[in-house]
Amino acid sequence: MSDGQLCAFWLGAQEYALDIMRVEEILNPQPSTPVPEAPDFVEGVLDLRGIILPVVDLRRRLGAGRAPSRAKPKLLVCRIGNRKIILRVDGVSEVVRVKREEIRPAPQLGPGAHGAYILGVWGPPLRLKLLIDLKALLRSGPRA
Repeated sequence: MSDGQLCAFWLGAQEYALDIMRVEEILNPQPSTPVPEAPDFVEGVLDLRGIILPVVDLRRRLGAGRAPSRAKPKLLVCRIGNRKIILRVDGVSEVVRVKREEIRPAPQLGPGAHGAYILGVWGPPLRLKLLIDLKALLRSGPRA
C-alpha cells in the first residue's frame, strides 16, 4: 500500500482497517436474503440499486466473537478487482491518513492463524489496527 487513507472499523473488541480505495460506500444495515449452502460467514445477498451482491459477516469470517452491546453495525460496499462485495462490521471508527512507513509488518502467526489475511499493523500502541488483505481473506477457505 502506498501513502493514502485507511477506513478503520470494529469487529468485536478489535479494530481493523482497509485501504479506503477498496471502500465505495458505507451503509446502514439492511436485511439480506440467505443463500442455501453458502459458507457460514456469507450472510446472504442484497439488492443494491439493482445489483445483487454477497454480504460477508466479517466478524464471523475472522472468528471475532460476539458484537459488543454498543455496536453500531455498518455495511461496507467494497470493490475487489471487477467484483463488489458487502462486508458487515460492528461499526466504523474513522478514516485516517497514513504514510507507508507508518505501517509495520504483520506478525508471523503460523499456519491456520489469520496472519495470512493481515497486511500490516498501524496505530498507537494502545489502539493498533490490523490492516486486512481483503483479496486473501475472501480467496482462502473457511477459517480453521
